Parts: sequence; structure tokens; C-alpha cells
Amino acid sequence: MKRAIILLLSLFAICTIVDVSAADEPLAVFSATVDLGEDRGQNFGSVFEARDGRGRVVAGAGFMGVYNTRFRNDRRTLQFFVRPEKEAGKFAVERLPHPDLDCGVYLLDVNQRLFAWSSHGENFLRGWDAAARRWKKVKPPATGSVGSGDAVIRIGGGTLVVTGNRATYFDSHQLPANSDDSVSVSPAGVGRLVLEAPAVGRYYNFYYAAGHLCFYHTHRTDDGGFTKVHACRWSPQTEDPIDVSRATTLQAKYVGETPFAWGQFQNDVLTVSNMGGVYVFDGIDWRALRESLKGVSFQVYSMLNYHDRLLLAQYPTGELFEYEGKKLKQLKGWPPRLPGVSPSAREAQTLAIYGGELFVGVWPWAELWRYDRDGENWHSMGRMFSHPEITDKMVHPYEPEAKRHRLVTNHWGQRITGMVPLGDSLMLSTSSKGTYRWYDKYKFLTEKQRREYGAVLRLKMPGNLATQIKWKDKPTRFEFVVEKNRIVVRQDGVELASSKISSSQQARLKSGKVTWGRGVFGPLNGRLLKTSTR
Repeated sequence: MKRAIILLLSLFAICTIVDVSAADEPLAVFSATVDLGEDRGQNFGSVFEARDGRGRVVAGAGFMGVYNTRFRNDRRTLQFFVRPEKEAGKFAVERLPHPDLDCGVYLLDVNQRLFAWSSHGENFLRGWDAAARRWKKVKPPATGSVGSGDAVIRIGGGTLVVTGNRATYFDSHQLPANSDDSVSVSPAGVGRLVLEAPAVGRYYNFYYAAGHLCFYHTHRTDDGGFTKVHACRWSPQTEDPIDVSRATTLQAKYVGETPFAWGQFQNDVLTVSNMGGVYVFDGIDWRALRESLKGVSFQVYSMLNYHDRLLLAQYPTGELFEYEGKKLKQLKGWPPRLPGVSPSAREAQTLAIYGGELFVGVWPWAELWRYDRDGENWHSMGRMFSHPEITDKMVHPYEPEAKRHRLVTNHWGQRITGMVPLGDSLMLSTSSKGTYRWYDKYKFLTEKQRREYGAVLRLKMPGNLATQIKWKDKPTRFEFVVEKNRIVVRQDGVELASSKISSSQQARLKSGKVTWGRGVFGPLNGRLLKTSTR
């Protein structure tokens, strides 16, 4: 069944922004109509992009498509940004109360709810209650606790929940309201079985795209076993559970291959294993773009749709690769590195679009970088840890302390593990190499220092707004509004969200041009039907 989302904008049309001088009128309104078609797990891409008289981007809107190490972002988070002319690089970072999940967390977002996840223990998931400003325990889905590579994906009018080695579809996408002591990550009820746990081995690291549920399947035996990558055709209209024997399957070269990220570019679905295998599913068959090879490090920790390409965050270069449909190409100096740190064993781990710009988080010194495409410049946003001082005398922080405690040398490396646009902010998370337990014997860190591991931070820059669209079966009108002191996103006349802007942001909108269906979030995955600006 097809779902239509309507966004009052015109595909690839060029039009002029009109300044309205009346005090009670908005400075600009971008509105139009788009049909995104059937929800097959696609990343929706850009709605519009506006440029000033000098050709610089001043505003835009779209849906970020990213998978950061363990979890995919919520595809229905719509961002609207308006950039200031002055102090465009100004930002502030705030540390939220600690989730108390020891040395590392990763971020998961569902319907603009933020969750912090850890790998050790039972049900180590916490939900952020913004009103109460505290973390709460999470009610696990009926299928079991959320694990690494599991998924809570809203598809069509419902939600696909993959936990506990099986997949279930709920006909609702509404999450229960927060209680005094807990929050929910999935709809209530039992749901409809989509994928049963395997008879042998385990399924893991799931991704829904191109109308297929994709995942890995490993079974270990004394004489070897197997690892396979499956693509199973499925949609919410499919009545029977998936029959994996009918899947389109790739046999991995090594038993135990596992991915850290998935992505999609046009009709291709990509996954990269920890052994360096780059596998592409084109909707019909799999092909190996790069063969796995033991002993040669090539790992990808994040994939993001960016303009007309797919970006892949790689280890050990600490740089990005791009995919445009045929091959991978390394982007030298994307991002650079802080002066004074070792060039070895660097890992670009996290990617995001915020304020219409590209953000990259880099291990092992938790560097945060921002790319200004108009100026073709990278800007350092500093480190997300205050300690220790950087040095190129060792590759990772606290190597002597790790050795003293008989840990692997890179145990205390510093990660930026998650990036989630939330309201007017970009939420970030940190970790040591793994989401390890904290022991009091680690006396070399103060209490304040150790709690910088496993932390969640809020980064704010002026002029960004993230909100959730309402999925409807009928046409929907979206308006992106610039008012005197704020920007607003409305749907069918109902305000979804707003955030403040400055006078310098207003001034840049007084003249310029708009391009529809293209922008920083990639090409629009849909058909624009009608547009207007005023």
C-alpha cells in the first residue's frame, strides 16, 4: 500500500525568495507537495536548499540517512536549518546527567526520543526524559532487550522491532507515554511475527531497505560453520513470516564476519564486514565490491547520504570514503587530524548532518570536525573529552595505565559513538574502546574524568530544528516558516516544532534562490507535485 507525504515544494525548480515587510507576516515560507511513494525503507533525502546572492547555502530541509556503528537513525526526523551570516561557527557544549552505564554508551533515537545503550548487563538501555532532565530505565520490547545491531524502525503506519534474534511488526507507531520511572522504546502489545529465530546459529545486524530485510547469519561448528548475508523481500502487507530459504544470499568468505554499519545509494544497499568485505545488494543479487581479507584492516563504522554520494567512515585511515555507484574512493584529508596526535590507527566513527553541515567524530582522541562545503574548509570543534593532553608519543590515551592494569593498549581510547539531531541540538555520546564496566581500581582517573566516558553531550549551534513528521494515508502539507525570532515546521497547519533564530539569519533570507529536491541530505527520494514560496 502506498503512503503519500506532501511537502509544498517543486522538484529541481528554481524560484526567488520574497521578503515580506509586514511586521506580522513571516519573512519566508517554503511550502509544497511531494509523494514519497511506498515506504520501502528508503532514506528520503533533501526537500530544498536556499542560497544567497553569493551562492552560499543559507537554508534547507531534509531527512538525514545515517547508520552509526550499532544503530540506524530515525528516518522520519525532518531537519530545517537557517544559517547565520555572523558567528556561523559559534557553538556550545553541555554535558547531560550521566546515564550511569559505566564506560561507554551508543545512541538510539525513535520518534525524537533519545536512548543510551550499553552492551554489558541485562537491559542496559536508558531513555532521556527531557522534561525531568534525567535518564530512566526502558521497558524492553516483548521480543527481548535491544542488542547491538537490532532495530526499531517505523515503516508505513507501523513499527518493525527486531530484538532477541527475531523480528515483529506492530501496526502502530505510537510509543506509550513516559511513566514516573520508565520510558518505552517500542509500541505496546504483541505484534505480528515477521522473522523467527533460526534453527541453528544466530541472526544479527539488521537493516531494512529496498523492500528487503537484510541481516547476517552465523553458525559456528567444530569444523567451521558459515556466515551468510541475507536479503529477504518483505513489506508490512506481507502476511506470512519470512522464509529465509527464499532469501537472496551471499556466502561470506570468513565465519564470523560482522558489520558495523549499513547504507544505501540509489538502488544499492551496502554493508561492510569487519574483515573488509564490501557487499552490495542491488535489489536482485549481491556482489562483492571488495573481498574480505584477514590480516588487513579495513573497517567502516558509519555510512551517510551526503549530496550526490554515500560517505563511509573508515579505520585505520580515520578518513572518509565515497561511493557513487561503482567503486570506493578515499577522500584524503576528510577530515584532517588535530596537530600533535599520532597519524596511526585512526577511526572515523560517527557521521551526521546538523545545521546543513557535515559532522565527523574520530577515534582515538574523540575529535569532532565540521565541514563547510561552500568554503571547502574543515573546522575543528575540539575534543569531547577534557583529558589527557594530546600527544603523538603514544597512539591512544592512557596506554601506560592500560598496560599496568593488563588491559589491551587501546582500552582507554576515546570514541564519539553517537550523533542524533534532537530539537535544536545535536546529541553526542562517548565511550572507551568498548562499553566496559568501571572498576574502582582504576585510580588514575578522577571521578569527574571517568564520567567523561559513557557520557551524553548536547551541542548547540544557531538555526537548526529537528522534528518528527506525522505519517498519514492522505496528502499532507508541510510548511517551513521563518519568522522574526524563530523558525517553524508545520504540518497541515499544526506546528510540529520551533526554535529561535537571530537577526543575522533573517537578513540572509532577503534575497536568494531555492533549489528543490537536491541538497546536503542527498536527492529527494520521491516526486514533488506542487510548490509555493512567499
